[in-house]
Amino acid sequence: MAGLIPQAFINDLIDRADIVEVIDGRVALKKTGKNYSGLCPFHDEKSPSFSVSPDKQFFHCFGCQESGTALTFIMKFERMEFVEAVEALAKDLGLEVPREENGKPRVEIDQGLFHVLERAERFFRAQLRSSSEAVAYLKKRGLTGEVARDFGVGYAPEGWHTLSDALLAEPIKGSGVVAQDATKLLTAGLTIKNDKGNVYDRFRHRIMFPIRDTRGRVIGFGGRKLGDEEGPKYLNSPETPVFFKGQELYGLYEARKALRNIQRLIVVEGYMDVVALAQNGVLNAVATLGTATGEAHFQKLYKYSDEVVCCFDGDKAGRSAAWRALESALPILNEHRQLKFVFLPNGEDPDSLIRTQGREAFDGFLNNATPGIEFLLKRLADGLDLGSLDGRAKFMGVANPYVEKMSKGILKDLVVARVREMSGMAAPVGGAPRATKPRSQTKRGEAALSERLAGILVKSPTLWSLLGAELRAQALAHVATLGLLGTLMLLLEAQSCADAEEVIARWPDENSYEAVIVLANKPSALDAVALEKEFVEGLAHLVKTHESAQRRAQLAQHNDPNINDLRSFVRRPSGPEES
Repeated sequence: MAGLIPQAFINDLIDRADIVEVIDGRVALKKTGKNYSGLCPFHDEKSPSFSVSPDKQFFHCFGCQESGTALTFIMKFERMEFVEAVEALAKDLGLEVPREENGKPRVEIDQGLFHVLERAERFFRAQLRSSSEAVAYLKKRGLTGEVARDFGVGYAPEGWHTLSDALLAEPIKGSGVVAQDATKLLTAGLTIKNDKGNVYDRFRHRIMFPIRDTRGRVIGFGGRKLGDEEGPKYLNSPETPVFFKGQELYGLYEARKALRNIQRLIVVEGYMDVVALAQNGVLNAVATLGTATGEAHFQKLYKYSDEVVCCFDGDKAGRSAAWRALESALPILNEHRQLKFVFLPNGEDPDSLIRTQGREAFDGFLNNATPGIEFLLKRLADGLDLGSLDGRAKFMGVANPYVEKMSKGILKDLVVARVREMSGMAAPVGGAPRATKPRSQTKRGEAALSERLAGILVKSPTLWSLLGAELRAQALAHVATLGLLGTLMLLLEAQSCADAEEVIARWPDENSYEAVIVLANKPSALDAVALEKEFVEGLAHLVKTHESAQRRAQLAQHNDPNINDLRSFVRRPSGPEES
């Protein structure tokens, strides 16, 4: 595996980046004094509360409290993981990301594979223009040249060596692929070697759909056969060093390209479904690649949208697929992540439905989608007599393993309450009820912990840069309620400090200046390793505590529509599964 990105490079990257330039390309900024302001991209607002400081190279929203550097902004705005954001920012600045080996052999991805796959895509697209049969098929399916262009749809000719002959005829500029290098075609999954050692093109006489990663690079293909030849209706690229079917989603790159803010993502079953929906203005559809919708898929989906709707056939196979998807999603669902299911009439798929009945009919199905938790509980209760003691007991027994899969939080608590209501039993589901401390005692404990963490960080400010990006982002979301610790985190996010003296020299708040000095001079009996462990664990605990408090406040105020929907469902009387 590739090594770690050196911290020195990350620091240099942040120093080189102009935060105003980075943000202004994504958010409209207006100069206000020495800073810039605009509407915050992380929450809805009518008056600008989003401020960008070119001097401090730092952004802060006074409305939602989001803040950070240029790198932090890219992570939040583009919904990227830390490494992805580093690579994206480095690319914008024309820098190559170095890697530390850590004593392990470094495995490099052969960049020539991307060049081969890109060349194959261009070849297939060119072949489509010269194939009347392929063009006629696409027109019959209602596709225009524009949508075919946007998705890179192409055609693989009938010949056994047409593609390989074309790609090996000349070197690919800048790729290192030479005419005799046929091994890259095999590695990329474009050719096949049989038991006799003969090599031939994998895709023949098929409509071709290029599969892209989130950076837009072609990593594989899906092919739909045109004729009556033997073989599967749809054929996908095999797994390769750059293509992992269980993690990728067709159409995700195109959806992100078309929509800056994706309100919901629709998961469908096939390539043509995605393209046909886009043809009719539904630009937020994606498809799995011949595999069940697994946890890795949902992890990726929820990076880009808080609502996922799985659209399956209404037959037995479609409901089985929905059930497998729900089981995969349960561990990562929470009150902020919605999962719904749409079951289309028998014989219909998204492609056929939107072509025959139109966009309005398809939207109607989406708007009446079944919430995932509702689907779960109805399925578990199916065939059980909840009016009998035995039926309720059995329901508790079958429900408990699924409840256990869920992560702790408001959603799980509501599901527990609903299961207990349906069973008519008082015994807790999914674990014993959590003991609660008096509010005053909890508050005092939080304040003491916050002060303790601030003292550690003042004396060892480099600990901040060693934290994982996710924990830093979570902590920065609560700076407004963390007092001196919050101020310290903002300072260290904006500029690195080597020691306590540098922190004191740069301290921005005169009112808490003396308190910082006191913390800096406070002795500690722990060594550096123990202090680091205490800081990381303590900060994670503090973040978790504040997030739980926020959830309770939201629930109490009835302001979160998702929570209201869940509350409504909890109060909904149980009944037989709807057909």
